[in-house]
Amino acid sequence: MECWVYGHGGEAIYLIGCGKATGFSGKGIPTLVHHMPKAKTLRGKNSIDSQKPNLELGENVRRTVLPNGVVVISEWMSGQRSVSVGVWLGLGSRHDPKGKAGLAHLYEHMVFKGTKQRTSARISRELEEVGGHLNAFTSREQTCFYAKVLDRDQDRAVGLVCDLVTGAKLSGKDLELERGVVLEEIRASDDDPEELVGDLFAQALWARQPLGEPIAGTIESVTPISVQDLVDHRERSLSSEIPVVVSASGNVDHDSLVFLAMRGLEAKVCGAPEIQKIPKSGSRVVSSLVVEKDVTQVNLILSRRALDAHSKERHALGLVNLVLGGGMASRLNQEIREKRGLAYSVYSFADLLLGAGALGVSLGTEAAQAAKAVDVVAREIVKIRQNGLSKRDLRFAKDFAAGAAVLALESPSSRMQNLGKCQLLFGRPLGLDEILETIEAVTPDQVAQAIESHLPELSSENGWTLAAVVPQGFKEQLLP
Repeated sequence: MECWVYGHGGEAIYLIGCGKATGFSGKGIPTLVHHMPKAKTLRGKNSIDSQKPNLELGENVRRTVLPNGVVVISEWMSGQRSVSVGVWLGLGSRHDPKGKAGLAHLYEHMVFKGTKQRTSARISRELEEVGGHLNAFTSREQTCFYAKVLDRDQDRAVGLVCDLVTGAKLSGKDLELERGVVLEEIRASDDDPEELVGDLFAQALWARQPLGEPIAGTIESVTPISVQDLVDHRERSLSSEIPVVVSASGNVDHDSLVFLAMRGLEAKVCGAPEIQKIPKSGSRVVSSLVVEKDVTQVNLILSRRALDAHSKERHALGLVNLVLGGGMASRLNQEIREKRGLAYSVYSFADLLLGAGALGVSLGTEAAQAAKAVDVVAREIVKIRQNGLSKRDLRFAKDFAAGAAVLALESPSSRMQNLGKCQLLFGRPLGLDEILETIEAVTPDQVAQAIESHLPELSSENGWTLAAVVPQGFKEQLLP
């Protein structure tokens, strides 16, 4: 499942998410700078974003829209000797064609098998030979190819990631090899109860919809994928339907970034939107999805439909989530782990997507303790519904969220991710000052409304679903 500052764990980016993303560990080439057509560049604190004319870019943020619609956005950071750069496609697992779940993820793997300009071995060496790092991931809504290098090697990294996006060879021989790797990844996930329950959570909450499919797909859906399917996916990613963003942060040279993006992404068809479209999601859910395995513990997720990434109420609900189960001091961790010793891992999360979202609670516990732990979750939800959040609770949640946002955006890599995801979702970056002001502006009335609308008592009648991996023979009813 995807994590947020309002969620749990990972490299959280405020309201933008850190994945459940499934990725490939790959690796990086110098390119020449050529003359390019004029592109519109916005820079500095007085520059106005073309998508949001009343909102300013950050002081060190520059944004250029290339003639073919690709958005290039960068943030210079003082005191840095490195650059992080990523090419983002507004195309993730939820966009996979029906019956071909896992296509986007398999394509992401396949590009590392070689391009028209580079062999697989060369891709692996290009950045490692200068101490850099190359990788990629597929999430439910985006695919990103990214690199981190010393500032002197920026051009090398940009040229490589652009080539990965546009130039994959996609041979049948390579497909059979990489398909085997992905199938092993799927089997490993199925053998890991924590991974498996994350996939079951999506299947229960978004039943028979693309959002409900595992990002890596299933053995049944990945096995028949053909080279033509991969070619079609690449052509779609470069079509006018899909937005593409190049984001970079650190000691970045924006002008060079623009020149190389222009050269490297010239295959991108003109007219692409600058932000992702909001797809429709159906209303069907499965109230309970339980899988018996040869395990001793119960791993479960209780979840319900909630707010999406554009909802104005998401900030208030995020603060409620922090108090409920966002960290060590949260109600659930204190009551379930610290006071009762019922679980090693327990947390709540807010999963905010395009046109869809979820609020959930995850825990892992001994089978004999599972019903007791779920009962405590139910009671803590009732307490919050009855009493709301005190002034102290709200102050704690705001300080938690603000501190997490600052810490999450300290590195060039996290800022690169924030720029790319914000541009795809909102059409502009969310600066740190704006984030902190938004957190502080949440009112007690907004929090109370979020609790009333989106945190009902724990029961299937109230839209809650249960996804669980349980020991064989486990028969207890965990969701009222």
